[in-house]
Amino acid sequence: MRLEIRGAVSDDAARATEIARVAKAHWGYPAEWLAQWEDDLSFSPEKIAKNPTFIAILDGATVGVCQLQEGERGVVLDHVWVDPLCHGRGVGRALVEHALSVSQGVVAVIADPNAERFYIKLGAKRVTEIDAPMPGVPDRKLPLLEWVR
Repeated sequence: MRLEIRGAVSDDAARATEIARVAKAHWGYPAEWLAQWEDDLSFSPEKIAKNPTFIAILDGATVGVCQLQEGERGVVLDHVWVDPLCHGRGVGRALVEHALSVSQGVVAVIADPNAERFYIKLGAKRVTEIDAPMPGVPDRKLPLLEWVR
């Protein structure tokens, strides 16, 4: 198994979008929610050029993506997505560790509830919850976690 992390380029936008959408759908969310998230789960060449974005390549195939964005208190780790066929193979860990290695200060992540344990295993601490209502679940919340570098 050969895993490489590299900076994304504009040609990676379509595959990164595909990975994000398949990975989010993997958690079994309703189609209505996935449709609402469609724009947020999209990568464009412009978005890649504007924000540090990293691609994971496993044995020659692009299987993961993550992005850093400017936040209120520091950097926000956003869009950490791994092709579900590659879960449990260290791809997500490698992406997050790479993103953290190029970041300083506070690095925050608003986690999907299904991913909170993953981030905690990588040293993030839960800070609070963010309101994230969705159809049928008006009291839905997302955990906000941070690393201090």
